[in-house]
Amino acid sequence: MINIGFERIEPVPNYPDGTSAATLSGLTWSSGTNQVSSFKVGIKKALRKSQFARCCFCRRLMYHDYATHIEHFVDKGGYPAYTFEIRNLALACGTCNTNKNGYFSTWAKRFSKRYMIRGIPYNAYCPVLKNQILGNVNFPTSSAEFRWVNPYVHNYSEHIEIKKGWFFHGKTPEGKRTIRGVKLNDVGVVEKRALSERLEARGGKLSMLVGALGELEQHRARDVVEVVVAAIKRRRQ
Repeated sequence: MINIGFERIEPVPNYPDGTSAATLSGLTWSSGTNQVSSFKVGIKKALRKSQFARCCFCRRLMYHDYATHIEHFVDKGGYPAYTFEIRNLALACGTCNTNKNGYFSTWAKRFSKRYMIRGIPYNAYCPVLKNQILGNVNFPTSSAEFRWVNPYVHNYSEHIEIKKGWFFHGKTPEGKRTIRGVKLNDVGVVEKRALSERLEARGGKLSMLVGALGELEQHRARDVVEVVVAAIKRRRQ
């Protein structure tokens, strides 16, 4: 099994210094105010520490800050009241955040006509929620209210198991929906390519073999061997 780093985000981070729910009320995520800028910088730093620098979805390490996104678990487009709700924010790698946004976009297009016929705004429906939220109510905090694995209320390993080679197995309906929605099993392809690039960048054969041994913690032995053999063949050509 792969080390997931953390089960859930706890305790919930505080609002960064100089910001509060009250001072951010009425502002949008794209507002260029000092309050919003300070909030983004501060919450990103706090979440990076709470998440042990791992993505809230795939649990891979997030090395580069520019590729680390502040993720709104419940879509801020449909629920602007939760834009600065800290329990709605987590850090995600660029791959997972892009995949989730793509899923939300496709989901919205698919169901928009159905909701319009009913006279209900479709963007008030969010795939991660079990029920729509109407009116000005507090952000949901019970695991029973979410269809996906929420980084604040669910223990990750109870719902998703990550096997060597970055294969994600859903143990519950919530886990399976999350894996499908974020396309987590595409991560294995990305990581195998990165494995190949890391080993290719090493010097001679001995250095490559030493590096390969260090990769066995996260990758299956047969995948590492396959990458090493392919790299040696390319060097001979």
